[in-house]
Amino acid sequence: MDTSTYEILKECNSGCRMAVNSIEQLVVYLKNQELQELFSKYKEDYEKMERESIRLSEGKLQEEKFSEKAAETFAWISAEVKMMFNDDTSKIAEMMIDGANMGIKSITEKLNRYSEAEKESISLAKKFEKTCEKQIQDMKKYL
Repeated sequence: MDTSTYEILKECNSGCRMAVNSIEQLVVYLKNQELQELFSKYKEDYEKMERESIRLSEGKLQEEKFSEKAAETFAWISAEVKMMFNDDTSKIAEMMIDGANMGIKSITEKLNRYSEAEKESISLAKKFEKTCEKQIQDMKKYL
């Protein structure tokens, strides 16, 4: 596997993992049933893409999975602190929009930098990007 393909898959994997972690942290604060169901759907979508990134990387990303615990811990602490001050639905939607925007930014940078990557990895990255964009649209009505 070439470096370009690996870097795109690694970014997809990381973005999906952060999205799943955020959803798991925030769903406990949700009082809105419709939003809980939406979170469940997105969690499933991100988990599927994460598994696909591992498959396309021929398992290499599975080996690295535990090396990013520090970033996950920071995200968890950040979400917990924010929720202590405001646990309403609009704040949760805002946090999900911010996370999705970060995902779009990071995957777009990788797609621009590694345009010669294998088509399957580019396709997965674009799927991740579209999922983030849809998530933003879905969250807007809760602001």
